[in-house]
Amino acid sequence: MCYEKITCPHCASFNLKKNGKTNNKKQKYLCKDCRQQFITEYNYQGCRPEIRSLIVKMTFNGSGIRDISRVLGISTNTVQKYLLKQAEKIPEARPPTRAKSVELDEFWSFVGSKSNHRRTWLGLTSSSRRIGAFVNGRRTDKNCQRLVAKYQNSQIEEFASDDWQSYQKYVPADVHYIGKDKTQRIERTNLNFRVHLKRLNRKTIAFSKSDEMHDAVIKLYVHHHNLRQHKI
Repeated sequence: MCYEKITCPHCASFNLKKNGKTNNKKQKYLCKDCRQQFITEYNYQGCRPEIRSLIVKMTFNGSGIRDISRVLGISTNTVQKYLLKQAEKIPEARPPTRAKSVELDEFWSFVGSKSNHRRTWLGLTSSSRRIGAFVNGRRTDKNCQRLVAKYQNSQIEEFASDDWQSYQKYVPADVHYIGKDKTQRIERTNLNFRVHLKRLNRKTIAFSKSDEMHDAVIKLYVHHHNLRQHKI
């Protein structure tokens, strides 16, 4: 007789215990290490951890919510809820304590309709190429001020940006450099956003339908981008 060892799909632990049964009489297990509950056989694909783990990866590789739903055989609601849940788990981007140069820029997108513009304002540390701060909102002085304010406790030798008037209002003039010759890294980062996230393509019908979902995907991608820079 052959017995198959059961492992936790969340942390691969063998430290499990039986924890009752489902309405369909399937055995439930509780992991004593990560405290997650699971069953070994799911009828709905969206409940399988290995399937759900593909949602974010596909999002970062140019797939929209309906694309992911069709390929994985799960509902669009499952895709949306999972993305929102994952975004809630990750921390906000942290500005550097000190840096020689930070590049500031923003790129446009829209939510719901083309009349509802939504900008993503970014601050990129030139040396590490990590995003230290970002703000989602319209192209207003207030949102520019919110972005710059996130660096108020950081020692930054120079902020580089284009000549948009909002930057000139809120970035201290003695550390402000205006010119695209020092914003090449952040311009490339903006391109990466558009290439990897379908909802940000310039010509697409897969645009965001709500600010909440739009901001969640941006936050997830910022976190993903920073992790990649750490590994490089």
